[in-house]
Amino acid sequence: MFSLVKTAHAAVSTAAFGAVVDPIISNVVLPVVMLAFAVAIVVFIYGVLQMVINPVDAEAHKKGKVSMLSGLIGLFIMVSAWGIINLISNTVGQITSH
Repeated sequence: MFSLVKTAHAAVSTAAFGAVVDPIISNVVLPVVMLAFAVAIVVFIYGVLQMVINPVDAEAHKKGKVSMLSGLIGLFIMVSAWGIINLISNTVGQITSH
């Protein structure tokens, strides 16, 4: 049987797209995500230290809680970003291998 719709071909090959995206992800995006991940860990540890060093100071205790919460939110965002980056990278890798 014949088809009325002809097969469409992309103007840019998926291998070329993967060759452009992969270096950007590995050389730019991943180092930025790792740096932000490290900053989030430092903020969380700073909050823990504020609470441990000044257990009776209510203001330091409050600042420590805020720092810990900010660090946890940052860690969650960075883990999510890492997962999205890996998903995109694996998807582009699968496209380029076909």
